[in-house]
Amino acid sequence: MKKTFTLKAIFLFILITSCFNLKAQNLEENPIKRDSTIVELTKPKTVFLEVGGPGLALTVNYDTRFGDSRDKWGYRVGAGYYNTGSNWVASVPLQINYLYGGHKAGGSSFLELGAGTTFVRSHGTPNGTYFEFDNITGFIATGTLGYRFQQDNGGINFRIEFTPIVYDDGLIAAGGVSIGYTF
Repeated sequence: MKKTFTLKAIFLFILITSCFNLKAQNLEENPIKRDSTIVELTKPKTVFLEVGGPGLALTVNYDTRFGDSRDKWGYRVGAGYYNTGSNWVASVPLQINYLYGGHKAGGSSFLELGAGTTFVRSHGTPNGTYFEFDNITGFIATGTLGYRFQQDNGGINFRIEFTPIVYDDGLIAAGGVSIGYTF
């Protein structure tokens, strides 16, 4: 009987100590993170300064994708202002855009297609120094057909684009360039 009691005590002691050892392991560690071949996709966010384009003048913009990929559907929103003394324009461009390209590993070149609207408030006089603006308050339709260079690991990016603008008096064929930072 003493032998049985001793064996049960030893067995109980081993069971209790092994339970403590099991709880000491880190169960929250994700073993996939240790594999360096798996790249975690993050949604690129871009801030850029643009001259021309859908904002018509000088704008600061924010652009991101709807999903976690570097291409496909996304949006941009911005705010701009330009003043030449007697003429000024303020704008808020909003666009839905689609990026195509960058499929190769490390590919950084994209075709950008976009459409949207821009709220414009401008004041113009015929004696403007360089530019003559119309007196406009309202929305205009904008489009984008352009090239975007955006690295997969973030950093400096730039864009060049053709921008058709549709408003009450017709169509304006415009363009734009931008430089910014992707994070």
